[in-house]
Amino acid sequence: MESTLIPRLSPIAGVKRRRILRIGLLGLGVVGSGVAHILDAIHSTAYAQCGAEIELAAVAVLHKEKQRAVRVPHNIITNDAWSVATDPEIDVIIEVIGGEEPARSLMREALNTGHHVITANKLVLSSALSSFHALARVNRVQLLYEAAVCGSIPVLRSINMLRQTDEIISLRGIVNGSTNYILTAMAQRGISRDEAIAEARAAGFLEADPTLDLSGADAAQKLAILIHHAFGEYVLPNEIETIGITNISHSDIADAQRRGFTVKLVASAIRSERCGGIIARVAPEEIPFDHPFASTNNELNTIELQTRYAGPQLLSGKGAGSLPTASAIIGDVVRVIRL
Repeated sequence: MESTLIPRLSPIAGVKRRRILRIGLLGLGVVGSGVAHILDAIHSTAYAQCGAEIELAAVAVLHKEKQRAVRVPHNIITNDAWSVATDPEIDVIIEVIGGEEPARSLMREALNTGHHVITANKLVLSSALSSFHALARVNRVQLLYEAAVCGSIPVLRSINMLRQTDEIISLRGIVNGSTNYILTAMAQRGISRDEAIAEARAAGFLEADPTLDLSGADAAQKLAILIHHAFGEYVLPNEIETIGITNISHSDIADAQRRGFTVKLVASAIRSERCGGIIARVAPEEIPFDHPFASTNNELNTIELQTRYAGPQLLSGKGAGSLPTASAIIGDVVRVIRL
């Protein structure tokens, strides 16, 4: 009996099949919308620039019928995030749901089912970075998270490259764009902390519950990730001395300004031979007006690395916002293509 199946055509000799990277996006909020926007913008040029077509294959959301600022084909939107995270036809899972659960479990499931995972979730990563790295190694996939620290600044990539030929002695930085926006508004316009918080929220730099930012916890999570890349150590956020900006008043800032300083929330870490480990801290500091941190304003972030041979290295850029964060995520997508 003859088969009724239509035979699959063989590729034409000498013609290479175009590579397609299929992406599953978990979350379509502020950052997820930025990712979808950039993917749409680069769709026509991705193959020429990156060596592969990039296809947004599925998007998981909580409310499927919600009106959104970015256009996404309705037929690829689903309420079932688990089906996206485990879909064998998808190559890369981008997690931008945020929060601890279900993001943590979805990321683990995606890695366990052989997907590369890209995320901006410093909350999940900072508390379990070692186990996530181990899971990625076991499943021979990539776990990438450049966007989890300092938004658009390629700080993790830069640190990784520096460590190949140099030794990082210490790092200091303004790593939280929300608190930096608040402190800038208080310093430059003399408004109260509460007024600055309201402005930051209206500008989209602050969540409805600002506790993680104001307490310094968000900066400590980012510092934990930075410490691993700079020193090869795993330090949990709750092991980092952390003081936020909740007690910083306009009078504190005005007093510092009269003495030639401004106030910034600074995350710092140094390897101490005397203490036999890493000394890490997040706290407000008085910064001299002539220091680069003093001119790091609004949502900008700046990282200062002190290296043994190359000396000080400075990285600066936008640390918050939809498109800057999404830009870092797309950078990780390109890294997957070029593996």
